[in-house]
Amino acid sequence: MDPSLYQGNSIFRNQPSYKVFNKSFEHVDDALYTFLNEVDPEVLRLELKEPSDVFTSFKLSTAPKDPRTNEVPRTCVCDYTTSRAEPRYNFPNPLGLFSELNLMQQAACMRVLLAWQKSVEVAEDDFVVWHATEKKRCNEQQRVQKQIHDYEHAQREVLYVPMKRLVTIYGQLYELSVNKLMKMYANESYVTFSGLPQLSQCKSLNSQTVSIEEVELERVAGRIRIWPGLELRNDSAMRNLNVRLNRYSGKQFKDSPTLLRDEEKNQESQGANVVVLPLDSLLMLLTSGSYVDVPAEMFVDIGESSSAGHKCIEFHTPFPARNCGWHTNNLVLTQAYEAYMSQPGQAKWLNSEPNGATREVSDLINSEVSASSSNLQMNYKPLLIDEFSSDIEDTSSNTALVSWCLRCKGNNGEEIREFQVFTTLSIAAMIVTQGKHQPLGCHLIKMENKPDCGCEIMSKYELISAWLQLKLLQAEMGHCTRISLRDFEPMLEEKLTLLTVEQLLHDYYNTSMPQLLSNLYEFLQLLGTVPAGKFLLRYSPKYKDKFLLCQATKEATAQSFLLHQLLTESSPTDLNFLTQSSYLPISTTLCGRLHEELHLLPCAFPAKADGKAVKRRGTALPSPEPTKRVRPRRQPVHKGRTPAQREDFRRICKAAQKRRARGRKLAAAKEEKVQLDKFMSL
Repeated sequence: MDPSLYQGNSIFRNQPSYKVFNKSFEHVDDALYTFLNEVDPEVLRLELKEPSDVFTSFKLSTAPKDPRTNEVPRTCVCDYTTSRAEPRYNFPNPLGLFSELNLMQQAACMRVLLAWQKSVEVAEDDFVVWHATEKKRCNEQQRVQKQIHDYEHAQREVLYVPMKRLVTIYGQLYELSVNKLMKMYANESYVTFSGLPQLSQCKSLNSQTVSIEEVELERVAGRIRIWPGLELRNDSAMRNLNVRLNRYSGKQFKDSPTLLRDEEKNQESQGANVVVLPLDSLLMLLTSGSYVDVPAEMFVDIGESSSAGHKCIEFHTPFPARNCGWHTNNLVLTQAYEAYMSQPGQAKWLNSEPNGATREVSDLINSEVSASSSNLQMNYKPLLIDEFSSDIEDTSSNTALVSWCLRCKGNNGEEIREFQVFTTLSIAAMIVTQGKHQPLGCHLIKMENKPDCGCEIMSKYELISAWLQLKLLQAEMGHCTRISLRDFEPMLEEKLTLLTVEQLLHDYYNTSMPQLLSNLYEFLQLLGTVPAGKFLLRYSPKYKDKFLLCQATKEATAQSFLLHQLLTESSPTDLNFLTQSSYLPISTTLCGRLHEELHLLPCAFPAKADGKAVKRRGTALPSPEPTKRVRPRRQPVHKGRTPAQREDFRRICKAAQKRRARGRKLAAAKEEKVQLDKFMSL
């Protein structure tokens, strides 16, 4: 008989396993853990409803709501009325590199750049330091440009996160523009009629000189805004526009008036070929294919004079761009700024008289609004945003008509051929100098995409636009307002002249405006050979060196496309812009707010705090693959050498070792220079 097994004490029988009690504290079934991590039901309800909106401004288990919409604000509003002492931007320097220039040398070089920006005299001592440190600055600028280039490509998504807001706004503007175009033009089928070379391919074989001559401002319609000057103000309108951008950016401009009459075109066509070319259309011809976010289609009407046989080529305003990027961001901000400044009391204006004179007009705030605002007993009634935004005044703008001749002269100066061109453009501002109103050639608004790194160079599209406006308005000066993409902080007011713009085009883009005008003349000659009719001029990335001239067809074919389908087949996005390898280097001559706050020279590493310059070390280059060498036969050592002979032999070996080390250093420096040259040639 087998003895019974011992079953233990009876109080432990029929009890759960020890594993039930041997739980970790972080176990989800632990009672203490559940009690300590219990979530308030109100918080959980708000979190499930909209977590991103709730926790942007979370306080006391509730999120504040906008009384006009009863919704949680999607973006936080910053207070720009208080002055912040700390710097707003930080130069990206993850490796902790320092400049070869000390603090005193960087300060002297900054004073030279600031004096050139303000067109004042440069101190002689500062210029001596500038000239003495030229080689160090140039070498350091190349290394900083390469570091910023790598930084942008590594942090591209982070840098362009604020751009999403402008992309959404541009999508609304694009929809409004497309609806207007669909009402103006019927939904016809278009097929490619012929292909024309782009302007970069229109190079004349014969030596010729093409220039802009006989420039004359015919008339101006609308009001001209007076711009105060080239100084940044503390109460800048850009800071106020940051919180009002959504409100003013959707305000559509009125259609520009027809300044050129048909009888004037017929009269001019009796003597020469006539071209009606708005500024936007001219820019599309000159820069098509350079950037992904510029217009790519426009209508062209070609007519022929019955008596003289001359052609009349009329270009219409281009369609809006279908991709978002640098230039669409500037367009959104420019339109919103002009709509904001058009409100009563925001700006001063000039009216253009029929005789060509200008007269300043008062822009008083509406008396009814002033009376209601002074009534302190009125009850506050929150209104919806749609209702509240209906009281925005119409945007005040102007349109100027400029006539000029695109004249071509032969090598001997005998043969003269010309196009009579009429261009419409807007006069952006006037500058007040000693009580007199002087015309300002252009006023550009440029978004700074890398405010922590400095001020970017202007794109080719922006430089050509500035050159054309300065040339056609015959103005001595224009300026560019540079605004940070991150927080809309004004960074710099840059002064532009015709000579400086030409120099920038030559240095940065290897572009000569006389050559570009010669290409434009050849293109207009080719377009003049096309028979009369109405056409659609297109640029397609599929044919990078050609313009496609399309004509309406009655019967749809496999190669034809519908106009309305072309306009609505895709909504504007920034995907193509973010995926392309475009990059704007940092300017080495512009000192913005970043450099003044951080006391940092443009395109330079920070200087050491102790004021001592840092000697640059040679960068480590990858060592080449080791090759198998035949070891030379060791010479026998003669024990009979004298001490003098041994000393000479040691000195010879030491000199050979130094020569080999010097050769390795020179090879490393040469390889580094080759790598930097490859980067600077991008």
